[in-house]
Amino acid sequence: MLNSLVISVHDFRSLRKASVHFITGELAHRGPTRFFSIGLSRLSMRRGDTRANLADRANRVERHEGVDCYLWKKAWHPFNMRRAQLAVPESALFRLYRLLLPSVPRRWIREADIVFIESGLAAIFIADVKRINPAARIVYLASDDLEVVDCASTIKRDFARNFDKIDTVRLPSRFLASGMPHTRSSIFVPHGIDRDMASKSYPNPYKGRTAAVSVGSMLFDASFFTTAASQFPDIDFHVIGAGKSAASLARNNIIVHPELAFVETLGYLQHAAFGIAPYRDAETPRYLIDTSLKLRQFGLFGIPAVCPNFALGAEPGRFGYVPGNAESIREAITAALANQAPIVDASCSWAEVVERILEPQAYPDTRL
Repeated sequence: MLNSLVISVHDFRSLRKASVHFITGELAHRGPTRFFSIGLSRLSMRRGDTRANLADRANRVERHEGVDCYLWKKAWHPFNMRRAQLAVPESALFRLYRLLLPSVPRRWIREADIVFIESGLAAIFIADVKRINPAARIVYLASDDLEVVDCASTIKRDFARNFDKIDTVRLPSRFLASGMPHTRSSIFVPHGIDRDMASKSYPNPYKGRTAAVSVGSMLFDASFFTTAASQFPDIDFHVIGAGKSAASLARNNIIVHPELAFVETLGYLQHAAFGIAPYRDAETPRYLIDTSLKLRQFGLFGIPAVCPNFALGAEPGRFGYVPGNAESIREAITAALANQAPIVDASCSWAEVVERILEPQAYPDTRL
């Protein structure tokens, strides 16, 4: 029985699902699993923290789908002060935050056999995990490059300083390797898919209309929908969980939905004519080709995906456009609607992903 702890700025109970949720769900099949969610504060909620709906359940243990969850909420949390002259107070705030670590996650660290630390704010706890429980194996889940997501200098400095305390660095894309101090402890394990999810039948929410769907808010480019909806008035464009980024969308055939529970989005995916990954062109990292879960979910349900050219990669069923270019958007949607070729995603299951992370030596394909 493996005793696992996950530390992340996500929360396992959140409506929105990221790769860390699926990994945690699989860990729960292997033994006692805890999820420590950090960085929730009045400041983060003012900025649109997706865990705001869980704020009244913070600072206590709650069991959810076999996982013990603890969401740490404070009046403040440390953040990127963005100015070199503020480096000292920034570092002091991060140090104080670590010192205030609650007793519950401290105990969880002591009891863990393995601790998964996701990239971002959680990286500041690498040294604390090693100090509190030197015997615990530390796995770093590199969901993003710290430089690309504009982490505070303190986080980047602590990560580099404590990097060799990490036992295994899991990279879901080889493009993330350049953001590591070295790759001696790194393994390549792409994101997985849940084939059982696509084998079920879900109610059709589209009421006979041809429809396309977008899920999530990451790098959301609202202008895509303004252009596409005017060019294809007979198609309904459903935008789910884009938050404030979608507030300006106001055409009859653009339907904006609030954040939905993950399971509620599945009918929209299964019955869509095509999916949309409307990433804006903002020096988007190359690793997005491999790490975009929405693109994998479109492939899982066998529907074409319309996405910017920089997110195409070599996967089947993706049709690219140039952000802001109306003609290329029209061509990509037309090609997606005309697609007759089967779309099959060959990704591993999430169970296989976790097995590769835990036992990489047994899988030669994890080597960089």
